[in-house]
Amino acid sequence: MVFVLVLSVLVYVAALGLTPSGPLQVIDYWVQGFWVLLTFAMQMCLLMITGFVVADSNQVKGALRKLAGVPKTPGQAILGFSAVIGFLWWLHWGLGMMAGIMLGRELVVAQKGKKLHYVAVVASAYAGITLSNGPSQAAQLLMATPGHFMEKAVGVIPLSKTSFDPILLIMNLVLIITIPLIFYAILPRGNAVEADERIIQRFTETERAKDVDPKLLTPAQRWDRSPVFMWIVGLAGLLWVVKFFVTKGIANLDLNTLNFTFLVVGVLLHKTPQSFMNSVKMATTTVFGVIIQFPFYAGIFGMISYSGLAKIFADWFVAISTPGTYPWIVFVYSGFLDFFVPSAGSKFVIEAPYILPAAQTLGANINYVINAYTSGCVVIDLIQPFWALPIIGAFGLTFRDILPYGLIIFVWAALVNSVTYLVFMH
Repeated sequence: MVFVLVLSVLVYVAALGLTPSGPLQVIDYWVQGFWVLLTFAMQMCLLMITGFVVADSNQVKGALRKLAGVPKTPGQAILGFSAVIGFLWWLHWGLGMMAGIMLGRELVVAQKGKKLHYVAVVASAYAGITLSNGPSQAAQLLMATPGHFMEKAVGVIPLSKTSFDPILLIMNLVLIITIPLIFYAILPRGNAVEADERIIQRFTETERAKDVDPKLLTPAQRWDRSPVFMWIVGLAGLLWVVKFFVTKGIANLDLNTLNFTFLVVGVLLHKTPQSFMNSVKMATTTVFGVIIQFPFYAGIFGMISYSGLAKIFADWFVAISTPGTYPWIVFVYSGFLDFFVPSAGSKFVIEAPYILPAAQTLGANINYVINAYTSGCVVIDLIQPFWALPIIGAFGLTFRDILPYGLIIFVWAALVNSVTYLVFMH
């Protein structure tokens, strides 16, 4: 919240100093933009909530528990865990984060006594974030959704040209193979420190549901525990989802369709309204920042777009770039800014009004620029603590504990991304 307030002031001052706009006029632009992203804010909230709800279902938690018991050695455990979580981060970053916490806890318990280094497990759970530039990333999904705020400037860009671009898929495949190998290579063995008994006890404690005599339930309470309407609505939604993917394919996925798909899956997995809503209540604790901060980001968008700052910033980028180097410059710049505004979705609202027009002016591939924007955000997150907070909080560690691992993966991921954008995406 502090960063978004400071950034609002900085943009206001920049608009006063670099454009002909007056003090009250810039405030008008700020208020004019304040409410233009309410739809996007709600979409982002649902993206986070639906991923959490699916990961919180008994079926997913049961599958993760079984998976945790498969590895026989610490090396096998870290290799398998890192690869699985990396893929889930790519598939849906909310699912990847929650599954990393759940599977990580189960793995620590299942591997007790085998010298699996506790901090390495937690670091591996978070390192998957660098693979999260997949089909659930806000920038790509937003550009694929009709009616988005940049549609007049750049049109609608399907995921087939961004998230599912073959070059980006190959880069992600390289990372999903090599990151587990790096963790395997640097995994402490002789001096491995396992989770202590206090942590093991906390991870194995389960909250027992209180049995209630059915005769004492009111009609409303019975319906709350009944799967009937959940199945009717869930199956109807699933039918539509299957029809969408059969007729249009995954490459035509957009933000609304992804949210609807995970919402339907969550409804079917939880079976009853009571279970579903209990999970939703827990999930909503992760979105309060989005709800209140997005209007401020929209206000920043208003000042940049309506004052003329967007064209000034775009001209600066054009001056230092060529069509071939521009995606990489966006990768570096986006990562730098993300260190201070750690949200790829909300920050895109700030950057898009000038980085996309600059790409058009240069004749750079705008699809590569969108991918580079997201890549910069997710790579820098390895050394930025914001998105690590839910994970380190769940495991009782500090960001300083996992940072040495994060730095190593950061250097490797930055190198792989730089080669990709300078050599293959130019």
